[in-house]
Amino acid sequence: MKRLAFEPWGNYAIALAASVECLGVKPWTRTATTPEVLSLGVAATPDSACLSFKACTGHFIKAAQEGVEYGVMVNSRGTCRLRYYRMLQQKLLEERGFQLFIFGFGYDGIKPPLIRHFDPDPMSFLRCCAIARAKVLAVDAIEKAAWRIRARELHRGDTTRVMNGCLSTLDSAHSLLEIRRVREGLKQCFGKIAQKKDHVPLRVGLLGEATVLRNRLLNHNIEEILGGLGVEVSNFFLLGEEMKNIFGIGLWGRHSRWTLKRLARPYLKSLVGGHALDSVGNAVRCAGEGYDGVIHVCPTGCMPEISVRPILRKVSHDTGLPILECSFDEHSSHVGFVTRLEAFVDIMRTKRK
Repeated sequence: MKRLAFEPWGNYAIALAASVECLGVKPWTRTATTPEVLSLGVAATPDSACLSFKACTGHFIKAAQEGVEYGVMVNSRGTCRLRYYRMLQQKLLEERGFQLFIFGFGYDGIKPPLIRHFDPDPMSFLRCCAIARAKVLAVDAIEKAAWRIRARELHRGDTTRVMNGCLSTLDSAHSLLEIRRVREGLKQCFGKIAQKKDHVPLRVGLLGEATVLRNRLLNHNIEEILGGLGVEVSNFFLLGEEMKNIFGIGLWGRHSRWTLKRLARPYLKSLVGGHALDSVGNAVRCAGEGYDGVIHVCPTGCMPEISVRPILRKVSHDTGLPILECSFDEHSSHVGFVTRLEAFVDIMRTKRK
């Protein structure tokens, strides 16, 4: 059976793997980039390329080395350079003699090239889509529970172990009923974790470029570091909400694109590519909802996110919301990053007092 490689999207890899069963291919994916894969991407790409491009290119090179025949890369539109990544990655693979073909996914018609190529049975395709969507929403529910409990856990690491167990159970679920049972059991699973009494954690929103937000190697495992410092995080890139925005569902929801545009309008009135407008809108939301701070993450040189950083500073100045700006490349120091997070947490605690 031929295989299909997905770009790494964190725990959503579980849902993405379920989405291709109807295509007659075997999914090849990982929940996080490894140092080996990143080094492959760094060696194959120009120094000026962003960290996300290097990580994703390394992911496809590793897949090609293992004989994977196909890959799929999310397309983009507008001013973000992501719109060119698939073509550049295909050229890099061909120059190295690899036979892996990368499909673009989205923004080119009702049926993306990947679906047109494999032409699955409509009923099987719809069933896979339903299971994939249910798994995406389950991943969101598991991670939200982990963000809330990790900041309150009595013994370091308990929340991560429970979360990984729930994700493993979800990965082995093959029906909507099994997925629903996983979600229904979350309260019981996370309820077993011993928690600190009367602890009111700091609340921090994570904003920025989607790949860095969702890749543990690229963001230096920021969610677990902050959780260990007693901080409850909210990662504002949720694939379940993103799917609603793509298909125009839930236009008036809390995470809808219309709501984010409305929140960002006093500071940013036009799209500048990627999720930059979302970053501004979510920063304004965090200020209004009493968050203690915001951390904005992106790859070094990411044009859309770098463009809105002066705007985020203006939001911080107007609202008093502390905002930490973090840019990453392959040379970023983990120890230095942890030190910055610890200092930022101290600032937020002092401000709260």
